[in-house]
Amino acid sequence: MRLRLLLAYDGSRYSGWQIQEAAKAPLTIQGEGEKALGRLCARPVRLFGSGRTDAGVHAHGQVAHADVPDARAHLPWRHALNCLLPPDIRVLAAEAADPAFHARLDAVHKTYVYDFWQDRAFVPPRLAPFVWACGPLALAPMREALQMLLGEHDFASFQNAGTPLDDTVRRILRAELRELPAEEFLPPHMPRLRLSITANGFLKQMVRNIAGLLVACGSGRLAPAAVPALLAACDRQALPTPTAPPQGLALARVTYAGEAGDAM
Repeated sequence: MRLRLLLAYDGSRYSGWQIQEAAKAPLTIQGEGEKALGRLCARPVRLFGSGRTDAGVHAHGQVAHADVPDARAHLPWRHALNCLLPPDIRVLAAEAADPAFHARLDAVHKTYVYDFWQDRAFVPPRLAPFVWACGPLALAPMREALQMLLGEHDFASFQNAGTPLDDTVRRILRAELRELPAEEFLPPHMPRLRLSITANGFLKQMVRNIAGLLVACGSGRLAPAAVPALLAACDRQALPTPTAPPQGLALARVTYAGEAGDAM
């Protein structure tokens, strides 16, 4: 039986999604998932994710699939896996899928979110592992820069080294930057900002490089008018901004054909 899983995780203590071949392999989300599946199936099971989140990156809605023995099809998979997984990895949903379903190859769109904390006075401890404490930002230039990234472009300037690709053209279907409501129980503070970005695919650390660009625009270190030339350069060395830290980033949603949002 092909099993489809919807996963959420706090990536703070993990070396990303993908299992790493090493004498002393670091903790990964895929590795922990395969350990739990292996115990339930009494044999090794490969877990395929919709994409590889990097070290320290989180997920609200990672999709994965695995082939499990038909004799185990009756198991209450969500409950059984959550009993074995670490508490910072949770199965939100588990269901039988079409045998041809593939979590990565069948994905149509992905949505990531990145959170910025603006107040220099404090960072709430419960939010610290999930935001970039970057200080005050001006929304207007950030939104102006973001609009220039919409549509289909060669995003080679926003790709970090590590995964060579022949095609670096991607299409951003939707991108928005908004203020979140004030955090309850806190003294008056600057609002948390959330970048939401949906595309037909992402290059290595592309969203984190976009986040770094937006902070540079929002802090006055870079003019939004520079964005077209940065895109046209097709060279990461041309992008004068650092890659944003991983903890602000989360894979929010993966969309498949026939599901809500696949016609964007």
